[in-house]
Amino acid sequence: MVRLLRVACLPALFGARALAEGSAERVAEVCNQESCANVADDSTLLQLKSLQAKESKEDPFGAPTYAQIAQAYAEFVKMPSEELRDIPVLTSPVMLTMGAVELETPWIGGSFMTRGWNGGIPGPTIRVKPGETLELLLKNNLGPGAGYAACNFNNTQLGLFMNPDSICDLNSTNFHVHGLHVSPEGDSDNIFKTVGPGNSTKYTIQIPKNHMGGTHWYHPHHHHATAAQAGGGAHGAIIVDDPPGYLPKFVEDMPEKLAFLSLVNVAKMMRLENWGNSRLDGKVWNQTLWKNSLYKNWNWHPLSLVIEEHGSAIKEGAGLKPYVAVNGQFRPKTTIKEGKWYRFRFVLAAIEQRVEVRVDPNAENQAMCEFQLLAKDGVYLNEAPRPIEEIFLVSGSRADVAIRCVCQPSFMFPWATTRPCESHLTYTAMWQPMGLGDTGIALTVEETTDRMLTLVTESSVAPTPTRDPEIEPFAVRRPCYLADLTKVTVAKENTHSVDLPQLYPMMIKVDGKGYVWGHEQPPALAEIPVGQIQEWHVTGIRFHPLHVHVNPYQITSICNDPYYHIGDWHDTFFPTGTGFATIRFNIDTFTGKMITHCHLLEHEDNGMMGWFKITGEEGTRWAGAKTYDPTCYDEAFPGVVAPKKPVVWR
Repeated sequence: MVRLLRVACLPALFGARALAEGSAERVAEVCNQESCANVADDSTLLQLKSLQAKESKEDPFGAPTYAQIAQAYAEFVKMPSEELRDIPVLTSPVMLTMGAVELETPWIGGSFMTRGWNGGIPGPTIRVKPGETLELLLKNNLGPGAGYAACNFNNTQLGLFMNPDSICDLNSTNFHVHGLHVSPEGDSDNIFKTVGPGNSTKYTIQIPKNHMGGTHWYHPHHHHATAAQAGGGAHGAIIVDDPPGYLPKFVEDMPEKLAFLSLVNVAKMMRLENWGNSRLDGKVWNQTLWKNSLYKNWNWHPLSLVIEEHGSAIKEGAGLKPYVAVNGQFRPKTTIKEGKWYRFRFVLAAIEQRVEVRVDPNAENQAMCEFQLLAKDGVYLNEAPRPIEEIFLVSGSRADVAIRCVCQPSFMFPWATTRPCESHLTYTAMWQPMGLGDTGIALTVEETTDRMLTLVTESSVAPTPTRDPEIEPFAVRRPCYLADLTKVTVAKENTHSVDLPQLYPMMIKVDGKGYVWGHEQPPALAEIPVGQIQEWHVTGIRFHPLHVHVNPYQITSICNDPYYHIGDWHDTFFPTGTGFATIRFNIDTFTGKMITHCHLLEHEDNGMMGWFKITGEEGTRWAGAKTYDPTCYDEAFPGVVAPKKPVVWR
């Protein structure tokens, strides 16, 4: 069993029905018991206690009553936090097995069936080194399912959101290395490979010698099944190790913690499973997804199409919301030493939501914690660290953050400091599906706020523990594919407008032309030459996070965003305050199909994906890299550049 996420799951998910007669009083009774004492201010319980609708005593869909959910939820939030577990680490050669995984759902009782790698969520962490070849055997142990028969290939309305004919073949899979600068062809990062149920295949992924060390992740990328698989739990981290001596000693020596955030939207998963008609185990059609000992099985119900989609913020004020698990655990804790810097590698996997992580200022016995940003999307900042108060993550993005916590006197007893102390990292998960024209303003339909991870801060020396020194600003020596592009003059023929439209149909448009990626591969959006710089003026990114395979991009123009700065590098981009920006790519080394798509994964399955044909000779590099960054390197890391000696006047 894998413990994953908490969901305040309510019958609003299953259509227009509510409390049985007398259930409102039962909720109040349940929530006045001792089991609710510690969660009296919890917004979900307040929602539960406020519901006053009516429901027939005989529920044909087998949903629990609000009172049952209130009881289960109240008991669940009192469960003690488990110590954050370490994810198993694999090195090449790697074997990954896709199979059915059963997730416990103790916040309502029961469990949920989904997909995962090697029996867990997340899957094992894969570590590679620059210049290494990642050899991987992928086995698909899923049942046969319904395949493409679940999609109507004659449907002409593909590209419309929530189209059942864009969700199918959920038990075929493949393997995508999200963020790695590697070839998209052959047995490398090729999303056109398909591994059917009961089959296996090999991948051979050559990591370039000059690949920057960083935090990345992997997931399936089989079209029409990406949301159900990657968003449903089939994901894991990939870490490219830094070469020895690459980082300053004080950063290199920081203890490291992986925090893989899985935000699984169970309501959406139930709909995707129904539309895809999949059989996870090959024996039972998986339309009955919930099971427990308190009440009958739950079946997905088509009348709930709208209100199940993002909880019932649209209708009743309480419903099935997505919640975050860290390394497959709900509200875990991790123990750190007071005053010591730790490097946290954060990864977010989700179908669609974005997440903001911050310190809860209202926790008792509060530790004071600092966040210093080191890298985003696997690329170090041009100058690190950068102090931040919140970590902003969208589906697919990563952040490497140095965190240091110290205990401080309480408000009630300012003369005394209690140790150990703790700090709660909380998150807010938001879904913003609609915008106001070209203003870049998006409306928030649903958000969930909850505790994510507790940092228990212990002191090894009392009463005044030592504190690590401040992190001195540093800049790493960069591989030439990441040479600074902000001052480069880009040829006119390499400048494009790229639009992710707010209105339907869902597609990527380049210079005004685009295609819905339906059941057949569309034509290339454009041909771009290897070894040259591309400049894209992108719009629509306030509503659709832009992800590009193979080559990371640098932000060269953006309006006052608190997290995305000019000069930062990304592969997944979702600004908080603007819908347009300018980005530049070094189209380095690799030819073939460079995929770009919205990383709201169901939008991708709906058709908001396209590809660029990289032309030219494989291995070609941009000749101007060393002009703009004389210290960049094309081969293995040659060592740190010696500082210039000061001029001595005689």
